[in-house]
Formats: sequence, structure tokens, C-alpha cells
Amino acid sequence: MPAARPLRVESHRDRPAAVEATLQDVLVVGGGIGGAVLAGLLGRGGKRVLVLERSTGPPGIGRPEILWPATVRVIESLVGSVRLRAEAALSLEGLEIRSRGKPLVSVTRETFRDAGVQPWSTDPDRTRELLLAAGGFELRRGVEVEGVLEDGGRIAGVRAREAASGRVADLDAAIVVGDDGARSRVREACGIALDARSFPIDFLCFGFEWPGSLPQTVGHVWLDLFDSRGGVLGLVAFPLPGERGAGVVLVRPRALEGAPESEEPWGRFLSTDPALREVVGRRRFPGDFVRVRRSFGHALRYGGRGALLLGDAIHPVSPAGGQGANMSVADAVALAEALLADAGDPLGAYEGRRREANERSLAVTRRAARALAIPDGLFPAWGVRLLLRHGRRRSAPVLRFLSTAFADAPPA
Repeated sequence: MPAARPLRVESHRDRPAAVEATLQDVLVVGGGIGGAVLAGLLGRGGKRVLVLERSTGPPGIGRPEILWPATVRVIESLVGSVRLRAEAALSLEGLEIRSRGKPLVSVTRETFRDAGVQPWSTDPDRTRELLLAAGGFELRRGVEVEGVLEDGGRIAGVRAREAASGRVADLDAAIVVGDDGARSRVREACGIALDARSFPIDFLCFGFEWPGSLPQTVGHVWLDLFDSRGGVLGLVAFPLPGERGAGVVLVRPRALEGAPESEEPWGRFLSTDPALREVVGRRRFPGDFVRVRRSFGHALRYGGRGALLLGDAIHPVSPAGGQGANMSVADAVALAEALLADAGDPLGAYEGRRREANERSLAVTRRAARALAIPDGLFPAWGVRLLLRHGRRRSAPVLRFLSTAFADAPPA
């Protein structure tokens, strides 16, 4: 392996004598929603599965996440519908899009019914914790992968270090699965290229207590169509169980570069609607938010000899259209079925099912990136309003597409 790669590859003969070896059917690097679902499905199917998670607990980043019906059914099959709905998922009854205190688009319960779609607002941290606690597999937290093990040109396990003790262990597995994000170390070890591009806006995430003035089952979007030069484009907020909420501020990166200068457009944005101050509370901009930068792209392959990839490791996306988590769960289902069927070519079976669907979902992010890359001032506010009103008339087919784009079969 070229010396420039930061990830070390060890052969079995290079193992230190003090390191213990453990054999697994499947070793999952990363406990994201896809990796957790995969582990649950494989464990239920009789496979010995070990999940390695670098963090010792949930990251605690309040952020919105939409799950579509097919995804919710998979998660409910693993954690139970009662617990999921009580702790992590809330059925949405509408979506309000506003600008400067005036409604632009209202998506109602009737719209969802006409589209035959029920979106769910979920707490990403709690959903993943429920999946990781569901059992059927072994979970080790606070463990970071330092390198992969090779045997005859095939990935045969990983070398991992416990953060707390510094203890190193070599962990063998018949299959290594990377659910380790857009900078996947497993993908890197496979030598698989991912030409990722940066999304043109950043996301400032936060959690909050849901205001009593807002309906507790309706998502809200506030757009600033008249002051986009300030860099604050809008705010999205979705309710969660327990009268909580998750929000994200949409900003141009330049709005975060100078603190005194950035406070002025932020204050102007908050003044456009009294409900915004109820949602944001006393948070200071931007320091009291968690900044997230997203990239997007599609890997050339979904794995190599002895290794497979899913989720952001092969197709990082933006939050546009609520596709990311749903893509990851669909990946997990397809990969679990390929591995449980003991297919002679699990990589071929898995990638054959998922590539077209993932490309379809990625198209949502690509279109959003092109639209947001238009320089401020070149696309007037009336044009945005016109597009939104046109979208309102076609909301049912748009919802049907978004709720099925990530599925293996093309949407009807």
C-alpha cells in the first residue's frame, strides 16, 4: 500500500504477540443507522456480528431527520413500534413554509393522505441508540480502527485500539463492513475512489424545547427571500416526541467567517417572524450551534475482497429531500439479504440492487446544490416564490418520489 495512505494495512504475520484474535462472521466499523440495522438483521439471521463504534455515546447533536414509511417499518421490526414512537419518532401531520411572517406553502395531513405517504420526524441519536441496544450482536464502544488486516490480498479483519485503555486488538472477520462515514477508512483501505464535492451551504444544528405556540405535529421552514446577501438563508424545525424539537439554520459559509458582521443579518432574520425567537431562544449566532459541513458523491465501487460499504461511506448526501438515513437503511436491508443468502458474489448482488436507487436519491442533492450555487441576487425572491407555489400544486407526486427514491425498485 502506498506510504501516503494514513491507514495502515497489516498482514497476519505482523501481529504483536500480546494481541488477541477474535473471529466474527461480520465486523461492522461504525454504528450509524445503516450499520446498526445491518447488525440487527444479520444477528437475527444467525450471524456472529461485532460492531465497533468510536464514540462512547450518542454525539448529542440535535438535528432534524425525516424517515419515510419503508424505513420506519424496518426499524420497527428491530426495536418495536411502541418504543420507537414513544422515544424517537413522531408522525408528521403537515409542513409550513413561510417567509417574513407570510405563508408560502402549506402541506397538510390531507396532502400526505392524497400522496399515500406518511413522513416521520425522528431524533437521530435516540433512533441509533435504540437500534444499538436492540441486541442480537456484540457492540464495543470507544474503539477506533487503526488499520485493516490482510490475508492473501483480501481484507480479513481490523486492528483496533480502545480509547480508554490504549489496548490494541486484532479482530478477524469473514466480512468487514464500513459504515464509517464520508471519510471511510475501510473504503480507503479498499482503494476505492469517491470524488466528493462540498455542498454550497453549511448547516447549524441545535435541539430545543418545542414552543407551545406552534402545532406539535407540524414541521416549519422559515426562508429569507429578501436578505440572502447576508448569508442566512433560512431555518428548518421539526417536532420530536416529548415536546422537543430539532432545528437547522441554513447559511452561506461566508456568514460564519466574521463574528460581529454575521450577527447583523442573523438579527434581521430573527426579526422577520416572532416564532423564530421562540425556537432559537437565547442562542448566540453562530457559537451556540453545531456547524456541519456536508459533501456529496458516489463511490466507484461498493466494496472489495473481504470488505463491503454502506451509507455515507459510498454515497454521502445533503439533507435535501430527507434521503440520507433512508438510503443507509435500504443499503443495510439489501446487504443483509445478500449475506444471509450466502450469495457467491455478495458484493455483486448488493451493488446490483442498490446503485441505481442510490444514484436516484443523490440526484436530489445534486439538483439542490446546483440551485444553491446560483450567486445571491441572480435569482430573485419572486422566482423562489413562483417555484414554491408550483411545487405546492405538485406536492403529492413530489412526496411520493421522495418517499420511494431510495428504494431498490424505481418509484412508480
